[in-house]
Amino acid sequence: MSQTIPELQKEVRALQAEVAALQESREKLGVQRSECRLAVSFPKDNTQKALAEFHQQNAAFGDQWLQQIQEIDRETKITEKKLQQKQALLAYKQAEIDKLLAGQHWQEVENQVQTGEKRLQAQARRINQAAAQLEAEIQALKALYDQLNPSYSEWFQQPTQIVKFSATTIPYAVPSSSGLILENKEIEWEKK
Repeated sequence: MSQTIPELQKEVRALQAEVAALQESREKLGVQRSECRLAVSFPKDNTQKALAEFHQQNAAFGDQWLQQIQEIDRETKITEKKLQQKQALLAYKQAEIDKLLAGQHWQEVENQVQTGEKRLQAQARRINQAAAQLEAEIQALKALYDQLNPSYSEWFQQPTQIVKFSATTIPYAVPSSSGLILENKEIEWEKK
Protein backbone atom coordinates (compact mmCIF):
# COMPACT_ATOMS: atom_id res chain seq x y z
CA MET A 1 0.00 0.00 0.00
CA SER A 2 1.48 3.28 -1.10
CA GLN A 3 1.23 6.13 1.38
CA THR A 4 1.76 9.83 0.99
CA ILE A 5 4.44 11.75 2.84
CA PRO A 6 1.93 13.52 5.15
CA GLU A 7 0.32 10.18 6.04
CA LEU A 8 3.70 8.67 6.83
CA GLN A 9 4.76 11.74 8.81
CA LYS A 10 1.58 11.46 10.91
CA GLU A 11 2.37 7.78 11.58
CA VAL A 12 5.97 8.63 12.44
CA ARG A 13 4.87 11.27 14.97
CA ALA A 14 2.50 8.74 16.58
CA LEU A 15 5.25 6.09 16.67
CA GLN A 16 7.71 8.57 18.16
CA ALA A 17 5.21 9.29 20.94
CA GLU A 18 4.72 5.55 21.54
CA VAL A 19 8.48 4.96 21.62
CA ALA A 20 8.93 7.82 24.10
CA ALA A 21 6.14 6.39 26.31
CA LEU A 22 7.68 2.91 26.20
CA GLN A 23 11.12 4.28 27.04
CA GLU A 24 9.64 6.18 29.99
CA SER A 25 7.82 3.04 31.13
CA ARG A 26 11.05 1.02 30.87
CA GLU A 27 12.91 3.64 32.91
CA LYS A 28 10.18 3.63 35.59
CA LEU A 29 10.38 -0.16 35.78
CA GLY A 30 14.14 0.09 36.23
CA VAL A 31 13.72 2.62 39.03
CA GLN A 32 10.99 0.48 40.59
CA ARG A 33 13.25 -2.58 40.46
CA SER A 34 16.19 -0.73 41.99
CA GLU A 35 13.96 0.57 44.78
CA CYS A 36 12.59 -2.88 45.55
CA ARG A 37 14.07 -3.82 48.94
CA LEU A 38 13.67 -6.60 51.45
CA ALA A 39 13.10 -5.36 54.95
CA VAL A 40 14.50 -7.65 57.63
CA SER A 41 13.35 -7.20 61.21
CA PHE A 42 15.32 -9.03 63.80
CA PRO A 43 13.63 -10.91 66.66
CA LYS A 44 13.20 -9.21 70.01
CA ASP A 45 14.76 -12.15 71.75
CA ASN A 46 16.48 -15.40 70.93
CA THR A 47 13.73 -17.76 71.98
CA GLN A 48 12.80 -20.63 69.72
CA LYS A 49 9.38 -19.15 69.07
CA ALA A 50 10.78 -15.68 68.19
CA LEU A 51 13.44 -17.21 65.89
CA ALA A 52 10.83 -19.39 64.18
CA GLU A 53 8.58 -16.35 63.60
CA PHE A 54 11.62 -14.42 62.36
CA HIS A 55 12.51 -17.10 59.80
CA GLN A 56 8.88 -17.52 58.77
CA GLN A 57 8.36 -13.76 58.26
CA ASN A 58 11.63 -13.37 56.38
CA ALA A 59 10.79 -16.33 54.14
CA ALA A 60 7.37 -14.78 53.36
CA PHE A 61 8.93 -11.35 52.74
CA GLY A 62 11.63 -12.98 50.61
CA ASP A 63 9.03 -14.82 48.50
CA GLN A 64 7.01 -11.63 48.14
CA TRP A 65 10.15 -9.66 47.23
CA LEU A 66 11.19 -12.30 44.68
CA GLN A 67 7.71 -12.26 43.12
CA GLN A 68 7.84 -8.46 42.82
CA ILE A 69 11.27 -8.61 41.15
CA GLN A 70 10.10 -11.35 38.78
CA GLU A 71 6.95 -9.37 37.90
CA ILE A 72 9.02 -6.22 37.25
CA ASP A 73 11.47 -8.24 35.11
CA ARG A 74 8.57 -9.80 33.16
CA GLU A 75 7.02 -6.34 32.54
CA THR A 76 10.45 -4.98 31.57
CA LYS A 77 10.92 -7.76 28.99
CA ILE A 78 7.46 -7.15 27.53
CA THR A 79 8.10 -3.41 27.41
CA GLU A 80 11.53 -3.94 25.85
CA LYS A 81 10.06 -6.22 23.17
CA LYS A 82 7.32 -3.69 22.36
CA LEU A 83 9.91 -0.92 22.30
CA GLN A 84 12.12 -2.83 19.84
CA GLN A 85 9.13 -3.52 17.57
CA LYS A 86 8.02 0.12 17.63
CA GLN A 87 11.58 1.33 17.01
CA ALA A 88 11.92 -1.04 14.04
CA LEU A 89 8.59 0.13 12.63
CA LEU A 90 9.58 3.75 13.22
CA ALA A 91 12.89 3.21 11.40
CA TYR A 92 11.04 1.56 8.50
CA LYS A 93 8.49 4.38 8.22
CA GLN A 94 11.23 7.02 8.45
CA ALA A 95 13.14 5.23 5.68
CA GLU A 96 9.96 5.27 3.57
CA ILE A 97 9.63 9.02 4.12
CA ASP A 98 13.28 9.54 3.23
CA LYS A 99 12.84 7.47 0.06
CA LEU A 100 9.73 9.42 -0.96
CA LEU A 101 11.41 12.75 -0.19
CA ALA A 102 14.45 11.73 -2.24
CA GLY A 103 12.20 10.72 -5.14
CA GLN A 104 10.30 13.98 -4.81
CA HIS A 105 13.58 15.91 -4.75
CA TRP A 106 14.87 14.21 -7.90
CA GLN A 107 11.52 14.79 -9.62
CA GLU A 108 11.82 18.50 -8.79
CA VAL A 109 15.40 18.52 -10.09
CA GLU A 110 14.29 16.80 -13.30
CA ASN A 111 11.48 19.35 -13.73
CA GLN A 112 13.91 22.22 -13.15
CA VAL A 113 16.31 20.77 -15.71
CA GLN A 114 13.56 20.35 -18.30
CA THR A 115 12.18 23.84 -17.66
CA GLY A 116 15.69 25.28 -17.62
CA GLU A 117 16.54 23.63 -20.93
CA LYS A 118 13.47 25.19 -22.55
CA ARG A 119 14.35 28.59 -21.10
CA LEU A 120 17.97 28.28 -22.30
CA GLN A 121 16.83 27.36 -25.80
CA ALA A 122 14.41 30.30 -25.87
CA GLN A 123 17.14 32.67 -24.67
CA ALA A 124 19.57 31.27 -27.29
CA ARG A 125 16.94 31.91 -29.99
CA ARG A 126 16.56 35.52 -28.79
CA ILE A 127 20.36 35.98 -28.80
CA ASN A 128 20.61 34.54 -32.30
CA GLN A 129 17.72 36.70 -33.52
CA ALA A 130 19.40 39.78 -32.06
CA ALA A 131 22.71 38.67 -33.62
CA ALA A 132 21.02 38.28 -37.02
CA GLN A 133 19.43 41.71 -36.65
CA LEU A 134 22.78 43.21 -35.58
CA GLU A 135 24.49 41.57 -38.55
CA ALA A 136 21.82 43.01 -40.88
CA GLU A 137 22.37 46.47 -39.36
CA ILE A 138 26.15 46.11 -39.78
CA GLN A 139 25.64 45.03 -43.39
CA ALA A 140 23.40 48.10 -43.93
CA LEU A 141 26.12 50.30 -42.40
CA LYS A 142 28.71 48.68 -44.71
CA ALA A 143 26.45 49.25 -47.75
CA LEU A 144 25.99 52.89 -46.73
CA TYR A 145 29.75 53.21 -46.24
CA ASP A 146 30.41 51.69 -49.67
CA GLN A 147 27.97 54.19 -51.15
CA LEU A 148 29.18 57.33 -49.31
CA ASN A 149 32.91 56.80 -48.82
CA PRO A 150 33.86 57.58 -52.48
CA SER A 151 32.06 60.94 -52.18
CA TYR A 152 33.92 61.75 -48.95
CA SER A 153 37.25 60.82 -50.55
CA GLU A 154 36.46 63.06 -53.50
CA TRP A 155 35.37 65.88 -51.17
CA PHE A 156 38.58 65.72 -49.10
CA GLN A 157 40.61 65.06 -52.24
CA GLN A 158 42.37 62.15 -50.62
CA PRO A 159 41.55 58.54 -49.67
CA THR A 160 39.24 58.67 -46.68
CA GLN A 161 37.75 56.00 -44.46
CA ILE A 162 34.63 57.43 -42.80
CA VAL A 163 33.93 54.18 -40.88
CA LYS A 164 36.58 51.85 -39.48
CA PHE A 165 35.28 48.26 -39.28
CA SER A 166 37.30 46.74 -36.40
CA ALA A 167 34.68 44.27 -35.29
CA THR A 168 34.74 41.07 -37.28
CA THR A 169 32.48 38.84 -35.16
CA ILE A 170 29.21 38.90 -33.28
CA PRO A 171 28.12 36.63 -30.40
CA TYR A 172 26.09 33.61 -31.42
CA ALA A 173 24.64 30.70 -29.40
CA VAL A 174 25.14 27.19 -30.74
CA PRO A 175 23.96 23.89 -29.25
CA SER A 176 26.49 21.36 -27.97
CA SER A 177 26.26 17.89 -26.46
CA SER A 178 26.34 19.34 -22.94
CA GLY A 179 24.18 22.45 -23.48
CA LEU A 180 24.95 25.69 -25.29
CA ILE A 181 28.11 27.46 -26.36
CA LEU A 182 28.14 31.22 -26.74
CA GLU A 183 30.76 31.80 -29.39
CA ASN A 184 31.67 34.36 -32.02
CA LYS A 185 30.34 34.21 -35.57
CA GLU A 186 32.15 35.92 -38.40
CA ILE A 187 30.25 38.88 -39.80
CA GLU A 188 29.19 38.33 -43.38
CA TRP A 189 29.97 41.69 -44.92
CA GLU A 190 27.84 41.27 -48.00
CA LYS A 191 24.11 40.73 -47.82
CA LYS A 192 22.91 37.44 -49.15
